[in-house]
Amino acid sequence: MNEDDGAVRGLLGTAFADAEPPLRDLASGSIARGDGQRRRNRMFAVGGATLSAVAVMGTFALVSGATPGRHGNQGPANQVTSAASSANPSGKLPFGPAGGSVQKALDVKWQLPGLLQPLLPQGITAGAPATDFSPDPRSPALLTGATGTNQVTMWVGTAPTSQADVLKAIPCPSKMDCQTKAVQGGTVYIHQGSTTAADALRDGGDHYPADTLKASAAKTIAAEDLSVTFVPDDRSKYEFNIEMSTTTAKFQYAEHEPSDYPTGEAWPPDLNRNDSSFDPAGLMVSADDVVAMLAKPGMNRLESLLDPNTAVSKGTQDKFTQTASQIVAAAAPALPAGVKAGIETSMMQVNMVVTGSTGKNVVTWETGSQSRYRQNINWCPPNVNCSNKAVPGGTLEVWAEKPMDSKGTISTDGFSSYEYWFFPDDASKPGVTMTLETDASRTGVPVQVITPPGQTYSETDGPYALPQVSADQFAAAAQSGQLSAAIAQATPLLATLQ
Repeated sequence: MNEDDGAVRGLLGTAFADAEPPLRDLASGSIARGDGQRRRNRMFAVGGATLSAVAVMGTFALVSGATPGRHGNQGPANQVTSAASSANPSGKLPFGPAGGSVQKALDVKWQLPGLLQPLLPQGITAGAPATDFSPDPRSPALLTGATGTNQVTMWVGTAPTSQADVLKAIPCPSKMDCQTKAVQGGTVYIHQGSTTAADALRDGGDHYPADTLKASAAKTIAAEDLSVTFVPDDRSKYEFNIEMSTTTAKFQYAEHEPSDYPTGEAWPPDLNRNDSSFDPAGLMVSADDVVAMLAKPGMNRLESLLDPNTAVSKGTQDKFTQTASQIVAAAAPALPAGVKAGIETSMMQVNMVVTGSTGKNVVTWETGSQSRYRQNINWCPPNVNCSNKAVPGGTLEVWAEKPMDSKGTISTDGFSSYEYWFFPDDASKPGVTMTLETDASRTGVPVQVITPPGQTYSETDGPYALPQVSADQFAAAAQSGQLSAAIAQATPLLATLQ
């Protein structure tokens, strides 16, 4: 079979099985990004929780019959009636999303827009999302149309040969209304839903009370979502799924702070700032548009790319290697003799590390306004040893942090991270900060684990490596300007791998 032969798949709503993509977005800042990200966020002193209206599911609308195209698409698709065949998967895949390596995720990120573009209805452009990696193995893209953007995720798998209950439970989990259609070559499962502003606020957690919103805006449709799955009769073929979602309305807040509003939180909240996509006209592509899209030539190339077991392209491998080498070279002038920078991948994240004679640290660094860094500097958490001293040209602040379990018990085994800040005497000049993660038992940034009540979890297990850059060495690099120069060069390079 030619690689470009058409392949109609279906598209799945597993996004809403255990953690919808918007809910995963919500959680990623505090759960999936790990200790290093959490420490960096602490210095921004951003109060309150974040919430994406796309995150949650409220009132569902069952799809029935053919659905018209949106946003002026030329020639809406016909009713779903058939499905074409496809190339075989690389091997047995799970009946659900499966993760691969960071290099594979980058391969998908860089190639997905180009392979998806010719499959889309007219007037819609595919691009890479402007977000960091998370452990989510689904492959994201951003669709842009005349009035806004939609978030889309896709993955391929293989369905079991029997277990009819499982076959429906994956695309149509509990509390999800799903339409099932028998088509030539398999079965299509379709869900389309919408979420009100009140539902989005409530389902996002108990942090904000219902009267945070204007009463007149509570029933406004705040988000729309679509999921479809094609399960082939021939289980040797790919199961394919896609999910689309978008925020359709911004939160509108009450005129005054409610009496039951969380104490100490900023008013009004800014719950609109982290929307992964926004389009007041709703979803750009209907279920029938999607199935018609997947019948076009080139679909097999997209399926092969999404398969976590297929080879990473040489272009991606070369780009990764070259970028890593450039980061190492950019960081070198700011590091002490005998300490070398490197790039390490784990837990679907790309981290910069520094290695010296006594161990290895995951390192993050940046420059920023002194006012931003200084706002929490007079506060010292109970599990942190804080100190500061005057150095030539400014002030050096040092935090040495001990890990703490979910019950607040502070470890006595050693320090899990060191954070340095240099504040120039000239307040108009930017400050510089560096964090060194010292847990030598892990190859990447640890993930915070949410435990059941009564259970404890130690964020780090040790043993703890010494910091490969001392506070005085950091201060010397900051004073000379070498550190700021290294950060300016290395940061955009690292961003291309995230």
